[in-house]
Amino acid sequence: MSDKTKLIRTIYVYLFSLVGLVLIIIAAVRFIDMGLKAWVFTEADKLQYSYEIAPRMVDEQGNIVKGQELSDEEKMAEQESRISQQRQRDASNSLAMLIVGLPLYLYHWRLAGRYKREED
Repeated sequence: MSDKTKLIRTIYVYLFSLVGLVLIIIAAVRFIDMGLKAWVFTEADKLQYSYEIAPRMVDEQGNIVKGQELSDEEKMAEQESRISQQRQRDASNSLAMLIVGLPLYLYHWRLAGRYKREED
């Protein structure tokens, strides 16, 4: 095998090992962030109370129909639901990164070790 081919192979193997390692690190950081928000900094996920402008309903004559306002309990329940949904999206995204990154890293790192032993 020529030196140029060995160099390209080495760069490829180490590059994909690095990509896998970066995915693992990002996923780990996101999982730690989720854990800290869930158990230590419990107020970090709370949305700031804001007033949303609801679209105006108009009847056939063009008169504005007053919309139904949500109670404070309904607003809090909706906020908790949004937080839970966001946590689940973050967890699934982080888990997907681990599922892709860990085998990618392990395979290419072992391959790099094998190539290194062959050279020696």
